[in-house]
Amino acid sequence: MAEDMHRQSVLNFLDAFYSGDIDKAMTYCDEELDSVTHAPVDLFPHLGQKHGRAWISEAIRTQQSYYSSRKCEVKFMAVEGDKVATIQLLSLRKRNDDRMVRLETAQFFTMRDGLIHIHRAFLDSFDFVQQLLGQDLTHSFATDLREAMRS
Repeated sequence: MAEDMHRQSVLNFLDAFYSGDIDKAMTYCDEELDSVTHAPVDLFPHLGQKHGRAWISEAIRTQQSYYSSRKCEVKFMAVEGDKVATIQLLSLRKRNDDRMVRLETAQFFTMRDGLIHIHRAFLDSFDFVQQLLGQDLTHSFATDLREAMRS
């Protein structure tokens, strides 16, 4: 029974978050929300570790400033006790050049009293950067890496 509630709370949170409904998204989060999005904060300063529910409004507004549309498709969800794991496909349309970027994220939630208390997110930041720039960086990095690995 609690697992069904946790599943629905996370789905409702994601729906509210990506539709831009800040007030509704915050209702699904604990006051002491601990969120970590594993990505290079030098490139994405709005990510990294964040504390408190206020982060939700900051994250939504930051994304809305960069992207004209944001969609989230939950491709996988597993719930066990107070733990919820998801794999999502995000589609983000860039404001500055109208290009669509797509990335898969893995997000993990720990619930407390029916609210999201701990949030962890992982994404392929290298692929994301390539999409944001609109260019393949693999060859350049591979060449630099081969040089760095020579003894």
